[in-house]
Amino acid sequence: MQRDRLTRWIAARPRWQLIGMAIGVPVFSLVLLVATMWVGTRLGWYGPLPEQEELLAIENDQAAQIYAADGTLLGKYYVENRSSVPLDSISPYVVQALISTEDSRFFEHQGIDLRALGRVLWRSILQRDRSGGGGSTISQQLAKNLYPRRSYSQFSLVKNKLREMAIAGRLEAAYSKQELLQLYLNTVPFGENAYGIQVAAQRFFSIDAARLGAEQAAVLVGLLKANTSYNPRLHPEASRERRNTVLSLMARKNFLTTAEKDSLSDVDLELVYQPESADQGLATYLRARMEVELEAFFSDFRGSDGRSFDLYRDGLRIYTTIDANMQAMAEAAVAEEMPGLQQGLARDWSGRQQAPWEERFADYVLNSQAYTSRQVRGLTAEQIEADLRKSKSMTLYDGLSGAVVDTTMRPIDSLRHYYVLLHAGLLASEPGTGIVRAWVGGIDHRFAPYDQVASRRQIGSTIKPLVYATALERGMLPCEYTPAERFTYADYNNYDPRNPDGQYEGVYSMKGGLAKSINTVAVNIAVRTGLDTVQELVNRLGISQGVSPIPSLALGTAEANLMEMNQAYSAFASGGRRPDRLHYLDRIETANGDTLVIFPTPQEEFAFERVLDEQTAKLTTFLMAHVVNSGTAARLRSRYGLGGALAGKTGTTQNQSDGWFVGFTPRLVVSSWVGASYPAVHFRTLGRGSATATALPIWGNFMRRVARDRELRRYTGGRFAELDEMTVALLQCPDYLEELPIEIDFADLQAREISPQVFIDIMERKPQRRNETDDHYMRRLERELRRIERQEDREKKRREFWSETLFGKKGDN
Repeated sequence: MQRDRLTRWIAARPRWQLIGMAIGVPVFSLVLLVATMWVGTRLGWYGPLPEQEELLAIENDQAAQIYAADGTLLGKYYVENRSSVPLDSISPYVVQALISTEDSRFFEHQGIDLRALGRVLWRSILQRDRSGGGGSTISQQLAKNLYPRRSYSQFSLVKNKLREMAIAGRLEAAYSKQELLQLYLNTVPFGENAYGIQVAAQRFFSIDAARLGAEQAAVLVGLLKANTSYNPRLHPEASRERRNTVLSLMARKNFLTTAEKDSLSDVDLELVYQPESADQGLATYLRARMEVELEAFFSDFRGSDGRSFDLYRDGLRIYTTIDANMQAMAEAAVAEEMPGLQQGLARDWSGRQQAPWEERFADYVLNSQAYTSRQVRGLTAEQIEADLRKSKSMTLYDGLSGAVVDTTMRPIDSLRHYYVLLHAGLLASEPGTGIVRAWVGGIDHRFAPYDQVASRRQIGSTIKPLVYATALERGMLPCEYTPAERFTYADYNNYDPRNPDGQYEGVYSMKGGLAKSINTVAVNIAVRTGLDTVQELVNRLGISQGVSPIPSLALGTAEANLMEMNQAYSAFASGGRRPDRLHYLDRIETANGDTLVIFPTPQEEFAFERVLDEQTAKLTTFLMAHVVNSGTAARLRSRYGLGGALAGKTGTTQNQSDGWFVGFTPRLVVSSWVGASYPAVHFRTLGRGSATATALPIWGNFMRRVARDRELRRYTGGRFAELDEMTVALLQCPDYLEELPIEIDFADLQAREISPQVFIDIMERKPQRRNETDDHYMRRLERELRRIERQEDREKKRREFWSETLFGKKGDN
């Protein structure tokens, strides 16, 4: 019945009326629904809208920026990688491209552009012309970025669009058009975790936003449509096409002439891409260390107004003491030398069926992240082993070439690859201030994040200068000779130190024993000086791990890291005073440039403790200078061409597991170390594995770069503190003798006002005869000395006589 009635009703109506009703009812319903949702949006049905006070208080998350001492940007800490800049620090081409592409009527509407919405419906959807831009205004896009979309049960897209329109209107009421442009350009994402125009400009063109040209601005604004599809690094052709579209729109809006548009459209993409991550850039290891320290610092720190700060969001400016140029040289030296050392390790064991460390590889695997992460997933030991033997695509660091390579490899083989990988560390600091200038914690932070600057390893023969300094403090004379003979120390569990070359003949002065790094001599001196005394001085210089009063202490069984070694050797370079810490964090400023905190240097805090007598420091420095001039570090002169004042000591630990060189000039202390993560992995021969072949080349490579740099060469050259004439005379003795020489009573000579050098000259002119006893030889030398004294006395009396005769005044000349 009702169906018949409906049929008759329809038949009675004209066709145009039926068509109108068919279109009008849905449209009216849709309009009513949208209107209802719009009212609901304004009433907060879909979440509260921000009030003006909240909008005016908007602050984008800004990355903390870490700077070198000269203002070079080293890296950032961030949740979103953003560095906000004022609008007048943004190229006008960026604004022109943005207006042309995203919102041509930006200065005419109040946040919602109904004409643009109609254009989208007609041109973009019906005509499929995507060059006309989107329907969302800049203000709506800003609202979307500031207040991300929510998920609703029904009509989610419409509700979010309406909410963005409402917020856009409020933004327009709260900000001027110029302020909205500034806020927008500092907010939008450009892909690759780059937020804001400043970071995007630095990422893709390595320039500030203020310096962007029209074609560069077009590339970056083009990214806003789809920052992955139009990424100029990943998709250069698509990016170029989008750039040219933006340039055409700029010409259409009269921001460019047709000739300018055509000329720029023909230009190739010229990126100067600068990747940026926590694992890339300069001083990655120091930045990682500082991040942990700064997190702890800001957990308690409050500004003068009681405000707390967020390391990752507040745009802090963190200034370090790092010299960017020197840091780059240090990293380059490590990168240049390490592939050759890795190749040397491989050659050292080539032809051997199994290296000695293979038996410990299983333990390394069980402790690896690859193994433990599979355990967490619930895999059994058998399943883990099977999974580790399945080939997979991976990216790894190739120690033999120093390159990062993509390859296919079994995880078990990649573990073995990293197990035998050599690592390195280098630290440069000023001895008189404790200020750090370069910090290299490893070969590549992406693949080897452990910081070798902070890693403690046995220090080998680098401890010997400390042993010799103790002996000097206890009164041992530099020319007191010590036999190199092999000796067993019964009181210390029959300890039997040996020399690597197997030679035990002759006797050495302190200068010679240190220059040639004779183990038996160092142990002999340590025992004669007193092992407790040696231990006390080693502790005083800042080394405390593994320091026991046993003979092996003299050969470096103690453990230390590069920081502690730099501090200890600073005492020699600075006349006996040692910084109690190293200084690398200088000051922190707010995003506006206001100083939050200044970190004083050790020198400013009077934290330079005197740990050595000044004369002892000078004498030990003289002995270490001889190591460089004619000892185990002589190649620094011959191979690397380093001139001026240099002193230092090599150190090789047992089985060539660690190579050290700690050296200094009057203005810079530099320590370098080479070794694998596990001491079980080591070189087989001294020829390839001694510190002279591993750590010293890195040191020499670095310092050669420093010496050749016009601005940094001040850290090289110069002169060490001079010794007085008497002390110089005490040092003038041969490094090596075949047997113990005649003992000279220098104290008696000094009491008689006779220069020890005079006695030494007599010994050189009148050497001991064959079969002549020591007593007879000493009497002969004494007679010659008295003859010289009598001759000098007669000459003195003649001078006095003629002076009195000629001038009438005794004593005038």
